[in-house]
Amino acid sequence: MGELERLVRVAKAAALAGGQVLKEHFRKVKREQIEEKAEKDFVTFVDKTSEEVIREVIKAHFPEHALVGEEEGKSFTGSPYCWYLDPLDGTKNYLKGLPLFAVSVGVTYENRPVAGAVYLPYFDALYWAYEGGGAFKNGEPIRVSSVKELKYASVAYGFPSKSEGDVRRYWEAVTEVFFKVGSVRRPGAAAVDMCFLAEGLFDGMLEFEMKPWDVCAAAVILKEAGGLYETSRPLHEGPFDVVAGSPEVFPFLKEVYAKYFPSASEARL
Repeated sequence: MGELERLVRVAKAAALAGGQVLKEHFRKVKREQIEEKAEKDFVTFVDKTSEEVIREVIKAHFPEHALVGEEEGKSFTGSPYCWYLDPLDGTKNYLKGLPLFAVSVGVTYENRPVAGAVYLPYFDALYWAYEGGGAFKNGEPIRVSSVKELKYASVAYGFPSKSEGDVRRYWEAVTEVFFKVGSVRRPGAAAVDMCFLAEGLFDGMLEFEMKPWDVCAAAVILKEAGGLYETSRPLHEGPFDVVAGSPEVFPFLKEVYAKYFPSASEARL
């Protein structure tokens, strides 16, 4: 077994372990158990417990690797490998009882995403990929859509409700996309969006103010499924914006993004 295969095997095990925590408490969290760590940014014991379990799985196999989690922060070791963990992507969906949430476990080598797994507990859907090995959902290969006309395309978008960025321009960019594609959707979980894009349920994605743990794992899955993506800043230097899509839809979204965010586009996209 090669190193990348070992990495993705552990990523899958960690994502499944975290997912079991989410399953156990889904639709059972009480209002008094919810903390507001920042304005409109919520966390519960579920997020924290999930991340603890994920970290334990990874450390058991790769104790020398660096870890960066949404809830527990950074643990750098000097290793070229760094894991990015989102123990509950789509917290607000989870707290409202909506099933669109996921556990995301991705790993980079010298800041390049090379392997990852995303698990949607409610649907028991496990997406995974490693560099050069293809993309899979529950063991079956997945590919991005082959939609060629924008009028048939469906595009996901998102940005934090506590956003401090230029919200007006976010909406203007999304509105332009809305009028040229078949539909736009806001599921509320970036890793879910990118995995749905990887299997052809969406055709494009435009997300703002993302963090590394939001997309590290799903970025590998999308790329291995034949999709394209670019970020406004290097992944390890987040927050950043993400433009992604099938080969047919990606150029359009990149053009729209460049129109409304020329400086960011010139810097990275």
